[in-house]
Amino acid sequence: MLKFARVKFNLAYLGPDHLFHLRRDFLLATKYGLESLGHEVYLSGGMLDARRFNLVVGAYFLPAPDLQRLAASRFPMAHVNTEVIAKDMLNFKPEKTDFMGAYLPAMRAGAFVWDVILDNLEEHRRYGTNAHFMRWGYDPRLEEIEHRPQKDLDFYFFGALSQRRQQVLGSLDKWGFAWLADHICPYFLRNDRIARARVNLNIVQEDKYTHVNSFRICYLANNRGAILSEVETDPAGYLDHATVVHKPEELAGALTTLLENDRWRAEG
Repeated sequence: MLKFARVKFNLAYLGPDHLFHLRRDFLLATKYGLESLGHEVYLSGGMLDARRFNLVVGAYFLPAPDLQRLAASRFPMAHVNTEVIAKDMLNFKPEKTDFMGAYLPAMRAGAFVWDVILDNLEEHRRYGTNAHFMRWGYDPRLEEIEHRPQKDLDFYFFGALSQRRQQVLGSLDKWGFAWLADHICPYFLRNDRIARARVNLNIVQEDKYTHVNSFRICYLANNRGAILSEVETDPAGYLDHATVVHKPEELAGALTTLLENDRWRAEG
């Protein structure tokens, strides 16, 4: 029987405080997944630990000089990337980080990179980064939504309310659905609204972002929520857990169908 070494991990996460509510599910999924394999995991905020193997999430928030110091440090570490990599930028935004001069060298300096977006691996190969896909999986400790027996919301959406998403939600509002949407809110408020919603939406943020937001889809699937999603590039197969439409104008009809005779219950 194969035996694996028990590793002591330190899970460090960087960035503004309000993002911790958005990253909370993913950080816990990482912690729980490693613990289920027999490892020990500490959550540390922005602190690295020389006595543990550090998994660093959100290093791109650091100024370039700090990223360069991180790359030159002797801390045992690997980076966990959560953002789109394309055209030598993160999320198509040159102002997001000094990708080529600081963030990429920092990723290369680590032992490896775990990337939550499968589409990014082709870019990593182009850069010669030791990157591997980090797949989200089910964990019973994240099944925490207590669904209301009587739900008062037809649908709920949580996520960045880009102009495109606001337009899609505005078009759905004309159909008379009962709904709520949150740009950023505490996770416990979001979870209460998930519990109240018959259907949860997954809407493309911008046309240039074609990958599936695994954070949203997988947390909802982990909690047996009915999911209605626009089609997106999905090599990882996450949308197998959702009802999928190909065009935003098809959402209203699909939503109506799910609400008829409580069909959403079977989807959940």
